Amino acid sequence: MKSFDVNILIYAHRGDQPNHEFYRNYLEKTINEERSFALSHLIVSAFIRIVTQPRFPNGPTDLPQALAMIESLTSQDHCHLLGPGYRHLELLTDICRKEKCIGKLVADAQHSAIAIEHACIWVTRDRDFERFTNHGLRLEIIEP
Repeated sequence: MKSFDVNILIYAHRGDQPNHEFYRNYLEKTINEERSFALSHLIVSAFIRIVTQPRFPNGPTDLPQALAMIESLTSQDHCHLLGPGYRHLELLTDICRKEKCIGKLVADAQHSAIAIEHACIWVTRDRDFERFTNHGLRLEIIEP
Protein backbone atom coordinates (compact mmCIF):
# COMPACT_ATOMS: atom_id res chain seq x y z
CA MET A 1 0.00 0.00 0.00
CA LYS A 2 1.33 3.45 -0.91
CA SER A 3 1.40 6.29 1.59
CA PHE A 4 1.98 9.84 0.37
CA ASP A 5 4.28 12.53 1.67
CA VAL A 6 2.84 16.01 1.99
CA ASN A 7 4.90 17.31 -0.94
CA ILE A 8 3.04 15.01 -3.35
CA LEU A 9 -0.31 16.33 -2.10
CA ILE A 10 0.79 19.96 -2.31
CA TYR A 11 2.15 19.68 -5.84
CA ALA A 12 -0.94 17.76 -6.96
CA HIS A 13 -3.28 20.34 -5.40
CA ARG A 14 -1.64 23.66 -6.20
CA GLY A 15 -1.79 24.57 -9.89
CA ASP A 16 0.92 27.20 -9.37
CA GLN A 17 3.51 24.64 -8.26
CA PRO A 18 6.21 23.30 -10.59
CA ASN A 19 5.19 20.11 -12.35
CA HIS A 20 1.66 20.33 -10.95
CA GLU A 21 0.16 18.35 -13.86
CA PHE A 22 2.65 15.52 -13.40
CA TYR A 23 1.90 15.16 -9.68
CA ARG A 24 -1.85 15.61 -10.08
CA ASN A 25 -1.94 12.94 -12.79
CA TYR A 26 0.21 10.59 -10.69
CA LEU A 27 -2.01 11.00 -7.62
CA GLU A 28 -5.25 10.64 -9.60
CA LYS A 29 -3.96 7.56 -11.43
CA THR A 30 -2.84 5.93 -8.20
CA ILE A 31 -6.15 6.62 -6.46
CA ASN A 32 -8.25 5.58 -9.45
CA GLU A 33 -6.53 2.18 -9.52
CA GLU A 34 -8.71 1.45 -6.48
CA ARG A 35 -5.88 -0.24 -4.65
CA SER A 36 -5.56 0.64 -1.01
CA PHE A 37 -3.56 3.78 -0.28
CA ALA A 38 -2.81 5.57 2.95
CA LEU A 39 -2.43 8.99 4.47
CA SER A 40 -1.14 9.55 7.95
CA HIS A 41 -2.93 11.95 10.25
CA LEU A 42 0.37 13.85 10.41
CA ILE A 43 0.38 14.35 6.63
CA VAL A 44 -3.26 15.45 6.60
CA SER A 45 -2.61 18.14 9.20
CA ALA A 46 0.69 19.16 7.55
CA PHE A 47 -1.07 19.65 4.21
CA ILE A 48 -3.74 21.89 5.74
CA ARG A 49 -1.15 23.82 7.79
CA ILE A 50 1.21 24.41 4.85
CA VAL A 51 -1.22 25.33 2.05
CA THR A 52 -3.29 27.67 4.24
CA GLN A 53 -0.20 29.47 5.53
CA PRO A 54 -0.66 33.19 4.72
CA ARG A 55 2.93 33.35 3.44
CA PHE A 56 2.51 30.43 1.02
CA PRO A 57 3.99 31.43 -2.38
CA ASN A 58 1.31 32.98 -4.61
CA GLY A 59 -1.07 33.13 -1.65
CA PRO A 60 -2.66 30.55 0.60
CA THR A 61 -5.30 28.02 -0.31
CA ASP A 62 -8.65 28.85 1.27
CA LEU A 63 -9.42 26.55 4.19
CA PRO A 64 -12.58 25.11 2.56
CA GLN A 65 -10.53 24.18 -0.54
CA ALA A 66 -7.78 22.58 1.54
CA LEU A 67 -10.31 20.57 3.53
CA ALA A 68 -12.12 19.55 0.33
CA MET A 69 -8.84 18.21 -1.09
CA ILE A 70 -8.29 16.07 2.00
CA GLU A 71 -11.91 14.93 2.08
CA SER A 72 -11.75 13.94 -1.60
CA LEU A 73 -8.94 11.55 -0.67
CA THR A 74 -10.14 10.29 2.69
CA SER A 75 -13.67 9.65 1.42
CA GLN A 76 -12.35 6.94 -0.90
CA ASP A 77 -13.27 3.48 0.36
CA HIS A 78 -9.71 2.33 -0.27
CA CYS A 79 -8.07 5.14 1.75
CA HIS A 80 -6.62 4.20 5.12
CA LEU A 81 -5.78 6.83 7.73
CA LEU A 82 -2.69 5.90 9.67
CA GLY A 83 -1.25 6.96 12.97
CA PRO A 84 1.59 5.89 15.19
CA GLY A 85 1.15 2.33 16.42
CA TYR A 86 2.52 0.43 19.39
CA ARG A 87 6.03 0.15 17.82
CA HIS A 88 6.24 3.82 16.83
CA LEU A 89 8.39 5.10 19.67
CA GLU A 90 10.81 2.18 19.34
CA LEU A 91 11.14 2.68 15.57
CA LEU A 92 11.42 6.46 15.85
CA THR A 93 14.08 6.47 18.54
CA ASP A 94 16.07 3.75 16.76
CA ILE A 95 16.01 5.67 13.48
CA CYS A 96 16.84 9.00 15.14
CA ARG A 97 19.70 7.48 17.10
CA LYS A 98 21.27 5.59 14.20
CA GLU A 99 20.79 8.36 11.62
CA LYS A 100 21.58 11.17 14.08
CA CYS A 101 18.31 12.90 13.20
CA ILE A 102 17.89 16.39 14.56
CA GLY A 103 15.75 19.33 13.50
CA LYS A 104 13.55 18.75 10.46
CA LEU A 105 14.92 15.23 9.98
CA VAL A 106 13.04 14.15 13.12
CA ALA A 107 9.75 14.73 11.27
CA ASP A 108 11.07 12.69 8.33
CA ALA A 109 12.05 9.93 10.75
CA GLN A 110 8.56 10.03 12.26
CA HIS A 111 6.88 9.71 8.85
CA SER A 112 9.27 6.86 8.03
CA ALA A 113 8.49 5.06 11.29
CA ILE A 114 4.75 5.21 10.54
CA ALA A 115 5.28 3.91 7.01
CA ILE A 116 7.54 1.10 8.24
CA GLU A 117 5.12 0.10 10.99
CA HIS A 118 2.21 -0.11 8.56
CA ALA A 119 4.32 -1.78 5.80
CA CYS A 120 3.63 1.07 3.37
CA ILE A 121 5.59 2.26 0.39
CA TRP A 122 6.48 5.89 1.17
CA VAL A 123 5.89 8.06 -1.91
CA THR A 124 7.74 11.38 -1.92
CA ARG A 125 9.83 13.84 -3.92
CA ASP A 126 12.27 14.22 -1.02
CA ARG A 127 15.51 12.28 -1.38
CA ASP A 128 16.32 12.84 2.31
CA PHE A 129 14.18 9.75 2.95
CA GLU A 130 16.75 7.54 1.21
CA ARG A 131 18.71 7.50 4.48
CA PHE A 132 15.87 5.51 6.09
CA THR A 133 15.71 2.62 3.63
CA ASN A 134 18.24 0.62 5.65
CA HIS A 135 15.70 0.70 8.51
CA GLY A 136 13.04 -1.01 6.40
CA LEU A 137 11.46 1.99 4.67
CA ARG A 138 10.18 1.03 1.25
CA LEU A 139 10.60 4.18 -0.82
CA GLU A 140 9.29 5.47 -4.12
CA ILE A 141 10.81 8.77 -5.27
CA ILE A 142 8.49 10.47 -7.77
CA GLU A 143 9.99 13.01 -10.17
CA PRO A 144 8.92 14.21 -13.61
